[in-house]
Amino acid sequence: MKEFKKICIYFLVEIIYTLLVLLYLYEIELNYSIHSDYELQLFLIVFIVSVIIIWFIGPMLNRYVIFIYSGIYTLYFVSQNIYNRAFHQYYRFSTVSTLLNEAWGARDSAMEFITLNDIIPFIILTAGTIIFILMYFFLQRRCFKLIYRIPYKLLSLLLIIPCMNYYEQYNLLLDNALHQEDLFQMNKTDYYIYETIPNTNMFVEKFGLLPFAYRDLSLFYQNDIASEEDYQMIYDFLSSRNEHKPNEMTGIFEGKNVIFIQAESLIDIAINEKLTPTLYKIKNESINIKGFNTPALPGSTSDTEFMSNTSIIPNSEGYAICYKYPFNSYITTLPGIFNELGYNTRAYHNNYGQYYNRDVVFPNWGYDEFRDCTDFGLEDGSTDSEVMEIVKWIYSETNNPYMVYWVTYSGHQPYDLNSVAVSEDDVNKIKKLYPDLDDSYVSYLAKNMDLDRSVKSLMDELRKVKKLDNLVIVLYGDHIVKGLEFGDGSSYYEETGIEYYESATYTDLFIYNSATEGFTYEKTATTLDLLPTIANMWNIDIDYKTILGSDIFDKDYNGFYFSEWEIWQTDNFSYDYINDKIYVKDDYDINIAIKEAHYYVDMKEVAKKILKLDYFEELINE
Repeated sequence: MKEFKKICIYFLVEIIYTLLVLLYLYEIELNYSIHSDYELQLFLIVFIVSVIIIWFIGPMLNRYVIFIYSGIYTLYFVSQNIYNRAFHQYYRFSTVSTLLNEAWGARDSAMEFITLNDIIPFIILTAGTIIFILMYFFLQRRCFKLIYRIPYKLLSLLLIIPCMNYYEQYNLLLDNALHQEDLFQMNKTDYYIYETIPNTNMFVEKFGLLPFAYRDLSLFYQNDIASEEDYQMIYDFLSSRNEHKPNEMTGIFEGKNVIFIQAESLIDIAINEKLTPTLYKIKNESINIKGFNTPALPGSTSDTEFMSNTSIIPNSEGYAICYKYPFNSYITTLPGIFNELGYNTRAYHNNYGQYYNRDVVFPNWGYDEFRDCTDFGLEDGSTDSEVMEIVKWIYSETNNPYMVYWVTYSGHQPYDLNSVAVSEDDVNKIKKLYPDLDDSYVSYLAKNMDLDRSVKSLMDELRKVKKLDNLVIVLYGDHIVKGLEFGDGSSYYEETGIEYYESATYTDLFIYNSATEGFTYEKTATTLDLLPTIANMWNIDIDYKTILGSDIFDKDYNGFYFSEWEIWQTDNFSYDYINDKIYVKDDYDINIAIKEAHYYVDMKEVAKKILKLDYFEELINE
């Protein structure tokens, strides 16, 4: 009787432990993933594997193994949700090491996206594991000998059979998708999305996080072999692009110097007549491309740099281009077109050059020189005004033609009153104007006041030596503000009394020259179009079959903006890329809209193949 009681205690504890583990895994999946038939099959496998671990290994070890097993499972689900909260997309296994390095480098900013609900599952898992370890030592340890446990251990291995069945069902779903869906519109099918992962949000919305993890892991270890079809697809697409036609903006800035200012986290709401008067002046006196926007892509700031300098979509299946393809060749680049004119081309950044691999990619794109903070004798994360105090003297004294690309830093996270570029004087000015404004927003505005001072400093110095009229300032933001909400309903508008407007969360493209009268030009566009637009304004001939963007002032161009998570836009329609829905404007022909949407989907796929195959290297070496 006593032995029977021990056996009952042993099995009761194990049954309770099993049920609680299964409940825990279910709750994680329920709260952190999107449910689908595909996800269900893999989730049942996860369920069964946990049961096998518990009953085959036995209580002396299964607590530790399940802790690791469930911990990895939880970490993946929670971290994906945190990343999605911050960047509105999901990370790939191929970028984990990069993300960890960047998260550590910006750990204060990263912590802003972690909530208590993200920590609770790990607390529960740890506490539950400790409790059942103690229960083993106090209640189960000497219940009955190992030899008597062998039968049910072996029986637990039979659960491998349903695992195999669920895996077969999973593949059957994919096979059905391949053979039953409309292959004429392959890019819309489950099978295509599963095979290519054209968009992480689209994939997770369709399949769930478990299939995403499984598919992403399989691609991580998969070696792609280029096919003739890949090369042919690129060739056919590029060959179909029309050559550029001159327009009224052709050559308007021919012979002038230019500085590109890719402003960290600059959006329109930060440009204020009282707080940032120089940026306000540039906005209102420049050639203002209203409708221009810079998407937040997997490589964040670095992807904006890439697109601006190459006019290629940085479609690298979740990788940041600067790490995945730092040495790829490009026939047409932003510094390259100015190098041919005899310009000196330089790129600057306030942080270390190793960050986002800038000391590698900028020279590879053709810049004569890249300088980081250390080249200026400054520390990493220096303010924009500190950098400009040095840079302005270089260009006030030179008489040689120059092109400069400056990636600013002051506007970067974190947004608190002790952050980089936040001065006490600026804070006081902001609080005097907006006494009820939250400190995080105060910090953001103060950072942009520092950018404003830096631009003013450059303009003042060049004006003093009578060289300002020969300089064109091209100014735009690198992406949305991360960690702050400026959308409709944000507390920012209530605290400032400013009325929300549609373009508040992005920045138009400003092209300013003190000797040129500005105007507003309505066009949907993005940094993909920067290079060809600049080439046109400087009257530089480029081969449109080596880029993917268009001249913004081309009358035949209907505009294009894309994103990983927002609705795509043209002047004539919007395209919900994730849900494959088109909304036309002003009675635009829906059939033409569908054709154009397919063209841009193909463009994104072609960009991926160009990068993967390093397509232009072979053309350069011919």
